[in-house]
Amino acid sequence: MKKNRGKKELYILAAAMLLALSSLSGCKKREAVDLTGIHETEGETMEATNAAGEESDEENPAETLEESKEGNAQDGEGSGESSGSSSAQALSVRSQIATETNGKVSIEYPILSNLRDSSKTDAVNELIKTQATRIINDYELDPETDTVAVTCNILSLDRSRAVFTYEGSMMAEGAAHPQALFYTTTVDLDLGTLVGFSDYADAQTMAEYILSDECRLYYPSASDEVLAELKAMDKTALTDILKACDFTSVSEGTFPQSFSYENQGDIYMVLPVSHALGDYAIVRYTPDTK
Repeated sequence: MKKNRGKKELYILAAAMLLALSSLSGCKKREAVDLTGIHETEGETMEATNAAGEESDEENPAETLEESKEGNAQDGEGSGESSGSSSAQALSVRSQIATETNGKVSIEYPILSNLRDSSKTDAVNELIKTQATRIINDYELDPETDTVAVTCNILSLDRSRAVFTYEGSMMAEGAAHPQALFYTTTVDLDLGTLVGFSDYADAQTMAEYILSDECRLYYPSASDEVLAELKAMDKTALTDILKACDFTSVSEGTFPQSFSYENQGDIYMVLPVSHALGDYAIVRYTPDTK
């Protein structure tokens, strides 16, 4: 009887141990499921975060970057325009008009800046002013009693050459009437020297042109009287006048009787005529090679 009870107790104990082991095994399984669920949730959260991040990286920053690029492009274009404008300004010779005033004398002349060779700026400006105002010394005018009024026109100006025309009048004390004035200067800005008629034309050839029927007036634009007076000139005398054309062809102290300049390929010659016809006329010559 006792043996049977002992066996029974052993069976009960074995069953209890199996039940405990089964219970422990079940708990571990549930914990594994719970952990898996947590990892899946974290994974989904990370995927959602990454998706949002990708969307943020691919959409919003792209727009921002594109806008930024557009902004930079616009800024760049603006900078380009500004840079282009600055470059154009940097490459352009600048000018302003000054006035030499002394008593009854008033003469305008240009002052240049931003020359390609800045070391020549002072010398070029001194040359320009000297030629613009030399009429005072050449005619031995007295600023206290003689009247001179001259305005300057910048006809053309680039990096290499400048062409100025001066127009006005002078009246010496005791003169019966004022004299109309028109003179010119052309300056080689690279060399800092004057350019004259003999640099681009031949005096005899131009004299023959002026005396021919092909001669065309530029100022006055149409005047048979002026043309008739010019054509009545002696060829040798006219040739000599053209040989002494511009400041480049005469010595200091002598004011030329004639002047010239080039503009857009044409040659313009300023010639003396009688006071009744205006004191000067301008003839235009267009080269055949133009």
